[in-house]
Amino acid sequence: MKKRARIIRRITQAWLLLLIVGSLQPARPGPVVGLHREIHWLAFAGATFLLLLLSRNRRQEIRSAIGAFLLGLSLEWVQHLIYRHPMEWRDVRDDTLAILAAFALYQFTRWRAGGSMPPVGPA
Repeated sequence: MKKRARIIRRITQAWLLLLIVGSLQPARPGPVVGLHREIHWLAFAGATFLLLLLSRNRRQEIRSAIGAFLLGLSLEWVQHLIYRHPMEWRDVRDDTLAILAAFALYQFTRWRAGGSMPPVGPA
């Protein structure tokens, strides 16, 4: 595996781990509560973008976006089950919009770069 791909894979793993652990914390500090929506956008757009960088073709890109969506949905569901809070559909919406924005931006930059970008993942 190329060094660049290995670095991106490690960053992606760390990002996803932090996203999952952070999402399942029972209490959140004041600044986090105040920036709740922005954090959702950053977390899920970032995760999607990193997953897209590891994708080798369009099918994997679509699967990456769907996987990010299912992760967000499942995290909200787990929070609902653990903490007995109502399902936070606004968070699911924000996650979905962030994923779609990252996907569209990634596709646009590929198109602007001449139709394709070199794959990052293993050969």
